[in-house]
Amino acid sequence: MESSKTAAWILAPLVFMSLALPVRAEDDAPVVVRFEDRRFEPAELVVPAGAPLRLRVVNSTNEAVEFESFELNRERVVQPGHEIVVYLPALAPGTYTFFDDFHKNAGEGRITAR
Repeated sequence: MESSKTAAWILAPLVFMSLALPVRAEDDAPVVVRFEDRRFEPAELVVPAGAPLRLRVVNSTNEAVEFESFELNRERVVQPGHEIVVYLPALAPGTYTFFDDFHKNAGEGRITAR
């Protein structure tokens, strides 16, 4: 009985620390950006250069938005309350802007590959 309590005290911090680790590009989880209040959140994403990327774009508004980027050669409509996944190849180091073409006054977002 005592050894199981000791094991629990040793494992608990390890489990907690593993939850705090950042998601790496090779992990299967997509990077998420949300459109709400006429802007993208987060407005700046930092991703590893040289690794493919899945970007999940969530539209939290009640009107259609467009995820568009000239540098990334992407243009996708996201219906109200829906989400899409944008697949990007391995990015070279640099900064790539994206915006909502339907709402010209909405702020730009950036993906920085390092």
